[in-house]
Parts: sequence; C-alpha cells; structure tokens
Amino acid sequence: MFKKGYKMTEEHKKRIGLANAISQKGRKFSKETKKKMSESGKGKHYYWLEKKMSPTHRKKMGESHKGSKSHLWRGGITPINRVIRSGIEYHLWREAVFARDNWICQKCEIRSGMGKVAYLHPHHILNFAQYPELRFAIDNGITLCEKCHRLFHKKFGKINNTKKQLEEFLIIIQ
Repeated sequence: MFKKGYKMTEEHKKRIGLANAISQKGRKFSKETKKKMSESGKGKHYYWLEKKMSPTHRKKMGESHKGSKSHLWRGGITPINRVIRSGIEYHLWREAVFARDNWICQKCEIRSGMGKVAYLHPHHILNFAQYPELRFAIDNGITLCEKCHRLFHKKFGKINNTKKQLEEFLIIIQ
C-alpha cells in the first residue's frame, strides 16, 4: 500500500526491488494460459468509451487534428518513396503485374491456396529509384514470393539491377 508523504529507507527500497526481481525472473506461461489470456478480451465492447464523446464531436476532433494541425506534425517529411508506393497508381501497377503472372511466383511457381500461403511481392526489374519513368510500366515488373524476392536482393543487391540478373536468377535451380 502506498502512503502519501511516507519516506522509504534505502534498505526498504532494495528489499522491494529484490522481491520484484525474484517474482518476475523466469516467469513463463503455458500455452494454455497464454491462449486463455488472449481470448479473455476478445468480443468485449467497452460502451463507456463510446459515451465519452459523441460521434459529431469525434468527427470534429478528427478533422481539427489532421495534417499540420496535429501535435505530431513534423513539416510534411513523409519520404516521396512512401507517398508513391501508397498511391493508387502503384497499387494498380502491382495488381496488373500479379494478374499478368496469374498470381504465381515466377521463380518457385508457388501460389496461395490448397492450404499453402504465399506472400507475393511485385519486383521492379529495373530499379524503382533509378528509373522513375519505368515505375508503373507493367513490363518492368515481375511477381516473386517473399522468399525469392529476398534471395534475389541478397544475391544481386538493391541497386543497379538489370534484366540479365533477373534472367540468371530465374534459371538457377533452387
């Protein structure tokens, strides 16, 4: 129990610290306990939280704290790369590349479905940064799974990539 204004001695502070360290050290939960803990909050809805602010007030607050009005605003420093990759044109390019390749990795020929999960990445054949005019050219993209995409960049790096490197990468048998 905390007593306001009560001064603890150094010895008392050490004892409390030691007791806390012992009780927390090596504390492990079983899988069953972890599962119970994660499921305990699922499906709960805290109505009291909604009552604190009306929907109209919530909307006004949201609009009045966007962009430069937010306390987190740092002068619009979002990197241009992130702005472009989150834009509609990039998403359309990405979907077009996937559709052309039939949502199959062009290296290992894996696709999601039938119990398998494949995370596909659209890979720019000629670099995104070095060739801005080819960023949204569908023939400058190829579908690779996450694993193969990482392997490609591990082998050839992330700059100065060429079509010849990609062809060599696709021919190599895993």
